[in-house]
Amino acid sequence: MGGGRVAFGWLSSAVLFSLSISSFLSEGYVTTETWGFLLLTPLTLGLALAPTREEGSDNDRGASDYWDGDDVENEGVASVDDSDFDSPIL
Repeated sequence: MGGGRVAFGWLSSAVLFSLSISSFLSEGYVTTETWGFLLLTPLTLGLALAPTREEGSDNDRGASDYWDGDDVENEGVASVDDSDFDSPIL
């Protein structure tokens, strides 16, 4: 799957860059269309250069693993009753 994404990223980057050059050469000056093609090119380069993630790697942890709460149990956090946030000030 990563190979197809990388190939699509490089191909679309080359197409956008060539469209930008051809737009510049046909008009004779830089237009908004030319800038549009150039500004979309980093997006497609990001697709091509992004690292591929392997399924089941060691770095693959779910959000529930991170926030399981076993290692930290309200350390240094006072209860709401002690902080007097809910008492009105008149």
